[in-house]
Amino acid sequence: MGDDVVVLAALAWEARAVLDALQGVEPIGERSWRGYLGDGGAVRVGQIGVGQDRAARAAAEAVPARLYVSCGCAGGLVPGLRAGDIIIGDRVIALDGAGRQTDQLSVDPVGLAVWSGGRSIPVRIGAVASSPMVLSSAAGKAAAGHCGALVVEMESAAVARVARDRGAACAIVKVVLDEAADPIGFPGADAVDAETGEIEVGRALAALAVRPRVWPRAFRLARQQRIAERQLRAYLAMVCSAGLDALGLGPRSHGDASREVHG
Repeated sequence: MGDDVVVLAALAWEARAVLDALQGVEPIGERSWRGYLGDGGAVRVGQIGVGQDRAARAAAEAVPARLYVSCGCAGGLVPGLRAGDIIIGDRVIALDGAGRQTDQLSVDPVGLAVWSGGRSIPVRIGAVASSPMVLSSAAGKAAAGHCGALVVEMESAAVARVARDRGAACAIVKVVLDEAADPIGFPGADAVDAETGEIEVGRALAALAVRPRVWPRAFRLARQQRIAERQLRAYLAMVCSAGLDALGLGPRSHGDASREVHG
């Protein structure tokens, strides 16, 4: 039997933010864990690496679930969004390599939006663009912003397609990392291992060491990542503690895979 929720996150720090919000977490495979919401709802978490292909493979291999969640960081596309802002997607706009829209997939933000609004938790609701490549320049992000999306990332389109094909719900939870005017292309910025989502620290430092002119940009991005991680952790801790209701899911039936949480 499947789980209530499957959460897919590309990067190591994104997955850790989810896992730290859950109870009773246990590893169940390579970069795969199972934990529980505050009301006992079962959640499977996968750290899937970077990019659409990996996201598509991981989503296709995921167990059946009532809700699939694409969770992690994204780049801001519109002025006014700041690092740490939480975005709830109401649709996913798939882009090609030239930044042109190829598909649009509807997702349902109502559960999270209503729950967050009822507790005065600031979130923004809007479209999430899903690109096959990192948009490393401010100009590239500006071009992608013409599709009407608030933020851009690389994995949500694949997750939304699998949820649609399975007749399951889908939620997109993103935290702004780099802002609309921030270029993120500099030596060492590609030091994330695409397969594991882990930062290759030695490679990043070696690339930056001989290019002091880009240090301010790298330091700014590192600071923004700390802010984004802190805000994502705080939001997920509240959501996961509240349980299935916060995610817009009805109560479990007695036969659903879950555990009782006491205390």
